[in-house]
Amino acid sequence: MYTKTATGCLMLLLVYQTHAQSQLRELLEISTANYPELLAKRLETEAAQSQVRYERSDFLPSLDGSYQMVYSTNNNITGMFFPGQILPISGPPVAENTMDFTYGSATSLLMNWSPFTFGKRSSKIQSAKFGQELAQNQESLAILEHQVRFIEAYLNYWAAASMAIAAEKNRDRYQTNLELSKTLVDNGLRPGVDSAQFRSLFVRSKIDYLQAQKSAESFMARVRELLGEDQKEIGIDPNLQRQFTPQVEEPMDNHPLLQSSRSRTLMAAAKKTELNRSLLPDLNFWGTAFARGSAILFEGGFNDPTDGLSFSRYNYGVGFQVAVPILQFARTSKLVQRQNSLISASEAYEMQVERALDKDRTVAKVTLEKALESAALAPEYVQAAEYSYQALQARYDAGLINLNELVQGQADLAKAEAESIKVMAEMWKALLYYAAVSGDMDVFLQNLN
Repeated sequence: MYTKTATGCLMLLLVYQTHAQSQLRELLEISTANYPELLAKRLETEAAQSQVRYERSDFLPSLDGSYQMVYSTNNNITGMFFPGQILPISGPPVAENTMDFTYGSATSLLMNWSPFTFGKRSSKIQSAKFGQELAQNQESLAILEHQVRFIEAYLNYWAAASMAIAAEKNRDRYQTNLELSKTLVDNGLRPGVDSAQFRSLFVRSKIDYLQAQKSAESFMARVRELLGEDQKEIGIDPNLQRQFTPQVEEPMDNHPLLQSSRSRTLMAAAKKTELNRSLLPDLNFWGTAFARGSAILFEGGFNDPTDGLSFSRYNYGVGFQVAVPILQFARTSKLVQRQNSLISASEAYEMQVERALDKDRTVAKVTLEKALESAALAPEYVQAAEYSYQALQARYDAGLINLNELVQGQADLAKAEAESIKVMAEMWKALLYYAAVSGDMDVFLQNLN
């Protein structure tokens, strides 16, 4: 007779085949969309894209406007107004020292444009592009690593939940044998010690079942944490119970880890180009228009202090400026040497990543092949153990064998069921490992269909 399972999340273990909404693929999509770490990576990629747009906007001219008003003594001399936050000189010289206060005002527009930068702008844009590419590759790598972690956690949960179901079946078998032994003892066909032994084994099987439930709930908590969603129901994907025949192909040379390494090398080279071009001249075109007002009269003194609030002089100007960093070469050369070392280090790291991925792919391929072979034998193992147990139970019912033989047969069946679950889980983990080192999670997901 079957008893009720524990309440809560573990109730799903008995009805998982009816919960299509809780399949692994859907849970993986939710996890990829909601996990905070991946959200942070997406925002970092957006920031890198904004950096590219910012560097490109450097081609546009700048236009700065300002307005100033002062209230000061009229002991000033004439001068030019400098755009920016510099107080203007408010009036002509005066013949005598006086402490009378008057108003002065000024406003200006200053345009600065560098249409030609001798490659400086393009080098900055190129560096920003490689930075964007690096951010995108790091985001792809973070997604891949998270998906591997999530699927591995889900497979652990699936194995633990399946173990709980197997433990429940084993508990129910002990309960059935206990009831049968009581009947045989009551009829004098079996000694009373058989019932006592079956009761002991039945209690132990209930403890094992509770432990299996605890393990499944622990793994579910890990899946819930990686899911990034607290309300979504977590069920068991029935597709994990079947075997598959994957199309194992040589992976493309586009693993996100390798792509990130290459982007880092290219960005380091672009930084070197940017440093070299920083020694080239700066060419700026500028134009300005400004107005000045002062209450001070040319011959000295003033009529009304507020006359300085209106503009009385207007000026315009255009020009260009060429600046050459003559003594910057020595310092910049040190930075170029440093950048050369960084480029060499990045290239060496890239070579190491390639070698490590080649080794991992070889190991993953062999692991997957052996896991598939083991999984193909698992059903036969369980079937043979179940057939043996049923035969032993019939012989025990007929009084042809003792209790120890039946108990051993039941233990062998429980072991076969547990080993079968482990083998199936290892098969899916081997496929996950192969997908991870290939850098393509579709290698795993396409076998869930």
